[in-house]
Amino acid sequence: MSDCVERQRPVDPPGHRNRYSRWRAGSLAAVYVLMGVHIAHWKVSGRTLAPLELNEVMYTLELGIVTAGFLFMSAVVLATAVFGRFFCSWGCHVLALQDLCAWLLGKLRIRARPIRSRMLLAVPPIAMFYMFAWPQVARALAAKWPGSAAIVGVRPAFDLRIAGDAEGWASFVTTDFWRNLPGPVIAILTLLICGFAIVYFLGSRSFCQYACPYGVVFGLADRIAPGQIVLRGDCTQCGLCTAGCQSGIRVHEEVARFGKVVSSRCLKDLDCVSVCPTQGLSFGFARPSFLKSLLSKKRTRVRYDFSPLEEGLIAVTFVATLLIFRGLYSAVPFLMALGLAGILAFLAVWTRRLLTDPALRLGGAPLKTSGHWTRRGKAFLGGVALLTVFTVHSGFIRYHEVRGEGVLRRLAQPEAGREDLERALLHLGALDRWGLVATPALKPRLAELNLSLERFGEAEGHLRQVLMNHPDLHDARFQLARALLGQQRAGEARAELERVAHSGAHAQRRADAHELLASLRAAAGDREGAISELRAVLAEDGDRVARRLDLADLLVSVGELGEAEGSLRTSLGSQPGSIRAHHNLAVILARTDRVEEAIGHLEEAVRLAPGDPQIRRTLDLLRVERGEPGHVRDDPTGR
Repeated sequence: MSDCVERQRPVDPPGHRNRYSRWRAGSLAAVYVLMGVHIAHWKVSGRTLAPLELNEVMYTLELGIVTAGFLFMSAVVLATAVFGRFFCSWGCHVLALQDLCAWLLGKLRIRARPIRSRMLLAVPPIAMFYMFAWPQVARALAAKWPGSAAIVGVRPAFDLRIAGDAEGWASFVTTDFWRNLPGPVIAILTLLICGFAIVYFLGSRSFCQYACPYGVVFGLADRIAPGQIVLRGDCTQCGLCTAGCQSGIRVHEEVARFGKVVSSRCLKDLDCVSVCPTQGLSFGFARPSFLKSLLSKKRTRVRYDFSPLEEGLIAVTFVATLLIFRGLYSAVPFLMALGLAGILAFLAVWTRRLLTDPALRLGGAPLKTSGHWTRRGKAFLGGVALLTVFTVHSGFIRYHEVRGEGVLRRLAQPEAGREDLERALLHLGALDRWGLVATPALKPRLAELNLSLERFGEAEGHLRQVLMNHPDLHDARFQLARALLGQQRAGEARAELERVAHSGAHAQRRADAHELLASLRAAAGDREGAISELRAVLAEDGDRVARRLDLADLLVSVGELGEAEGSLRTSLGSQPGSIRAHHNLAVILARTDRVEEAIGHLEEAVRLAPGDPQIRRTLDLLRVERGEPGHVRDDPTGR
């Protein structure tokens, strides 16, 4: 008997608990330190390893681009397949935030009561399928029915390769550390929602249980891992291990039945090991659990917290809010939308209960007692009402975003017309008028649509707002010049074009500006100025054959026949089939007494355009001048 008592006597569990907690806290702190070092290296050197983002796995699965994030996740999955899910509890910064929130709530004497929902348990597998499996399903569908490519959202062909700097969004090293990361506001909101708010409403580590798609992948790898929490000593079935498990696993039942923890939700944070009074639990290697927890005939029956009606309300609210918030304002990321949808689904059920049940509590605080709402209950209803208004407004915005994006894609098709422009302007205009946040691309798109519809005043207004916030945006300044020209304000347009032409804009945009300036100067009778601008066009973009021809015409008009001839010969070198270049070069050659060569170019022009009466007339005139029988016609139509 004394032996039995001795075996059951606690052996300094607080010391063990502190030891493992300190180790895990140090590991998670090291993650944040490494993140800081990573950013510091980028700031100092200007170039660093790409962020190790797990969502970059989607690029590999969709496009075959091997990214740093894909290699990182592959390494984590392989490690999980050997040692179990250590990464989730010892290296995931989101779980660290959830544990921090649970600790802070405990200090405030607020109990983060975990909930159990059938519907929410289905979210991570579905999200995992959408992120990692759907790209391959879509590719298979597109291969079988090519016409379905646009419907199922297939990207360009799969070709496993490593991206270089030309594809900065996927290369191993980058000069833009934030290339695939959200801005600071969205990043902070994501951490607050997925790391703090979701714990208050759904319980400790609820994001891991009800939202995280990566956890599903790690859970599958954990089922084949030999690294497990195993029972090496005695078990008194005291239940302290179950009480200490923050992942909600009934540890004492699993070790009694299997001699180890077989649930794939075990994150190997060693809390159960630290509180075991007999030190019977430890991390070790054993036969992989595979599907034991799922196939066992003595599976523990889980009692869920919601009725079928409430589970239906959770499903409808979750799906609706996920569709509304994902991609809202081109900013809300998928994981943030998942966390927000889970919280709103919970609030929908709690609001229903607050309206129907005689008593209700949240986080230990009473919302309703004896059929009467407390102050907290009224504040809760007020907050839910405001959140509902915001959600409905966001749904209105998201509707116009989706419809607008669809119309913009249609505008890229050759059959698009004015009606499509009007529809795109309708949807984007609604975003501009009613949106709470202006996306960077919205105003330029509105300006472009108004320019296409020749609504130059509206386009000018949008472009001036863009330039007010981004004065160095040269494309917007060029478009502003176009809008001013459409309103016959040539002087103001010229000033804007001068700024673009002599700025740090892309060479092609500078060439565009010089080209418009050449047109303005030619229209004003300033031939020398127009020639100078056209020379600048060709200096910036020498492949513009039409501009070389314009330059040649102006050079002829001011008597610079030699340079005009050179420009035309250069044009023919890059575009031998240019009828205009052959004809104009023939005219210059004729003026400089090189009739034979001129006739040769005109004959080539006639061959290219046999029905052009002007070319035939010029050819006949030169043949008469050379003394051959002519066929000169006074009728310019050639009849």
